Amino acid sequence: MSIRKFLISFVLLLLISVGAILLLVNYASPNSILIPNFWLVYFFMAGITLLVYFLSIIGLKIDGEHQPLILLGGVVIRLLGSLAFVLVYLNKTQVDPILFVVNFFSIYFLFTVFEIYCLLRNLRHQIKK
Repeated sequence: MSIRKFLISFVLLLLISVGAILLLVNYASPNSILIPNFWLVYFFMAGITLLVYFLSIIGLKIDGEHQPLILLGGVVIRLLGSLAFVLVYLNKTQVDPILFVVNFFSIYFLFTVFEIYCLLRNLRHQIKK
């Protein structure tokens, strides 16, 4: 998958997920569904997804022999970045714990599955060559 296709897919993911979240909020009270500063968390996860994807692609192009380590490193960078963000966010903002877990992990898994899917599609094309 080229970087251009990834960016198009990424923008489509953002548009569809933001649209779905806004539709969900229209049918329910925003305070009962979303944590305070939800969009900060959402766009942080979007940003870290872009960063990890591009670092992984660069690593795969430089050294194709260590593909599993490069992908695992990307997952670790995402995890540590997310944990640091959660630590700072929870120290600065008072939230309902259950609501935070549901909001954060739904966003985390959405972007993680998308990133892994795109990386695996990229690896599949490299193996066929």
